[in-house]
Amino acid sequence: MPIADFAASALRTVSKHNAKKLKRKRTTPPITDHIIKNVKGDKYKVGFASRDVMPDDFGTTVHWVAGHGPGHKAEGIHDPITVSAVWIGCGDNGGFIMVSADCIGITNSEVDKIRDSLSDFSKKSNCKSINICCTHNHAGFDTVGYWGKLPKTGKNNAYMDKLLFAISEICKAAYYNRKDGDIYIGSAHVPEAQMKKRPPEVLHDVLTRIRFVPDDGGAETWFLNYAAHPNTLGGANRQISADYPYYLRKTIKREKDVNILFGVGAIGAVDPGNFCEDKTERTKLQGECLGKAALSISDDEKLECEFTVLRQPFYIPVDNSVLAFLASLKIMSSKRYPFDKGELGLALKTEMTYIELGKQKILLLPGENFPETVYGGYLSAQDSSTGDSPDINPEPLVSIAKDDNLLVFGVSNDMTGYVVPPNDFILNRTQPYLSNGNDRFGISHYHETNSLGILAQQTIADVFRHITERMNCSCT
Repeated sequence: MPIADFAASALRTVSKHNAKKLKRKRTTPPITDHIIKNVKGDKYKVGFASRDVMPDDFGTTVHWVAGHGPGHKAEGIHDPITVSAVWIGCGDNGGFIMVSADCIGITNSEVDKIRDSLSDFSKKSNCKSINICCTHNHAGFDTVGYWGKLPKTGKNNAYMDKLLFAISEICKAAYYNRKDGDIYIGSAHVPEAQMKKRPPEVLHDVLTRIRFVPDDGGAETWFLNYAAHPNTLGGANRQISADYPYYLRKTIKREKDVNILFGVGAIGAVDPGNFCEDKTERTKLQGECLGKAALSISDDEKLECEFTVLRQPFYIPVDNSVLAFLASLKIMSSKRYPFDKGELGLALKTEMTYIELGKQKILLLPGENFPETVYGGYLSAQDSSTGDSPDINPEPLVSIAKDDNLLVFGVSNDMTGYVVPPNDFILNRTQPYLSNGNDRFGISHYHETNSLGILAQQTIADVFRHITERMNCSCT
């Protein structure tokens, strides 16, 4: 037996054994429906705060670059890592917080640490929800754990403490900086800024801009959303950077005094545009392209001063024996529970958050959804990698929402990997989750190795359907 086959088999065996041990130690508590929170007012009250977060010991302590394989030491700084927060409230009746962080992701365990540190603040401010959206930056520090020198974690504890503290502080600062004003939403198509790595050629090329205009004429605050991996600097890069979001912000700020946050959409297998071969120049051009598109939006629509928010935790089955093993070694933080679905008998506790801002529906998802799981356009049985019909795939999220304009923020409040449609899900036959599998057309499938498993999409669709049903009932 080849050594990789043996390793994959051993990992499955160990992960199943660990799940059984976990079952003897821990019960899996049922998850109840969380409360739907609705707030109305006469005027939006919005605040912004931002901070660069760089380690104090860079150059004397090893830091690892996340996103392109393990063991890449950071060798220099190209531009700073930034965290930004916006408070969105309806007058003094309550609000919610959205954070954008220039990092590969933050696990739900760490998100809850941030929320716990802000518990007193949340009560005093009447904060209904705190959400951490990560740009999924592939040139930042390892904030999840598995991009270090395995089998040790790649997270630097001192830096993680500094990062989580900085996020907590800007959340409070955003609240104290709030001003009265109006919120507008608009969009632009930017097809040249993305490309799909594998079929089908389903791309959502819309750049969405949520724009707050304060009554006092001060700086506006923009929260931008677009679906393209911030991986433009490439796997050979060893310079710490925010990747193209840095140039996006820089481009806008050259033209207009604006506070800017950025979040990614459904980025599964979606790369930035191929503007040129030089990766540094390509990164700059990607950011400039999106920045100019954001500046060009002129037909945005004013939103009524009302929001609804529902944060719903849920269990998602874990079939990925490699990720399960790394979690058992505490390489990354996770909330693992025994479960009655899936190959390993293991689940991860995660969450999604649904928001209605005025009439705009927004869904915060923990992973990297393939665009077709959100917008439809599945491969036919003839073209699919498995030969299976798209009928085996769950209903796309926009269909569940009954709204083609559903705005999705990925890698939000957790980092759970790729979400791949079942009829396009291929694993290596003898080395599942350890090595790429090849489909019947000879196409290599990488993304499945960094997914939780084939049940991920169905789980997400089921939870979102339950949310929409509850929302519909609350409106009647």
